[in-house]
Amino acid sequence: MLLFLFAVKDVAGGSHKAVKHGRQAGHTGTSCTEAKNPIKIQITKQQLNPRANVFILVNLGCEMLYVIDQRLKAQQIAKDKSVQVIHDVTAVLLDPKFIDSLLNGSKHNNAQLLTAEHCKFMLNDFATCSVMRIDEQSMGKLWSLMTMLYKWQLFVSRHQHHLLEITFRHLDAINKLYPDAKRHMLIDFTKNTLLDFWNASGEEAQLSIYSTNKAWLECFNTKISLLIRLGFQGMDGSFFKDVDQEYFGDYVQTIGDNMYVKSEEPHQQAGREPNRIDQLAAQLNINPLPEGEDLQPINARQFQEQFEQTFGNVLLDEGHSATGCEFVQLQPAGSSTEAHSRAGDSILNQNLIDLYSKMA
Repeated sequence: MLLFLFAVKDVAGGSHKAVKHGRQAGHTGTSCTEAKNPIKIQITKQQLNPRANVFILVNLGCEMLYVIDQRLKAQQIAKDKSVQVIHDVTAVLLDPKFIDSLLNGSKHNNAQLLTAEHCKFMLNDFATCSVMRIDEQSMGKLWSLMTMLYKWQLFVSRHQHHLLEITFRHLDAINKLYPDAKRHMLIDFTKNTLLDFWNASGEEAQLSIYSTNKAWLECFNTKISLLIRLGFQGMDGSFFKDVDQEYFGDYVQTIGDNMYVKSEEPHQQAGREPNRIDQLAAQLNINPLPEGEDLQPINARQFQEQFEQTFGNVLLDEGHSATGCEFVQLQPAGSSTEAHSRAGDSILNQNLIDLYSKMA
């Protein structure tokens, strides 16, 4: 069994903060039940569409797989265990009975939108359906990465059909994580099922589903170092509508792709480094020295307090550093537990699949 832990430095306070009303760096903050999207659609609690449930869960689940894959590689976990974890979580997340139950359940007259607590609980179950275990603190950090990356993707989108494009890119990206024929068929089936559901919904319902996804995410406001380094997020947690960097357009055109992989590409690293330094200086209020003035000594305590206040609540993603997470309590090689875990899909928690497939 693998115990999945994030060793994240300099994280203080809760990961979720309610966004206050008001414009910040081009972002309009609202409560969870009220939001404005770029096409000026305001949605109230009564208008929240439960048909958004499947898109919320699938997209967050794919973001979760991105992070899990990154952490498996960062800690250099054996490939057979990594493959098993990714395949098992994918199989439960996209189980046809589960997807069907979400779609059919959302069509009932008394259907309700899933709460954040419900989604977090289910995704935690999915993440731990295999040989991996996640403690509460690590799940909180994983949850923040999932929600904020998905929130940013919808923030830069401009049309309801972009939601379907984001979902398909998510599915295509997880299909590249240790691909095999069975997973490929499962993902293709999921895409066809969602496409049929989307087309049958009609334009008005599609807009409602899109707006509900955006409104559902409004209450999350965690600062994510990946987004800050790219220049997409300010130190107050808000997003920037436009970023004066060549790579910004590339990210916007491919929203839904694995940003952890994309951000490690050499040309992206080189392109964003000046922006990272400029932003760091701006956040610390470091201004150019006026001409003719001499350098003055820095008050170390004041600088430390300012640094901690500015950066103390940033959720660091640690890139591919081995310190980004830790896997402990590995079962000894050849143990009976490990032998059992290799017995194909039998490792999947069938009771879990059965439980969530009866949601409708």
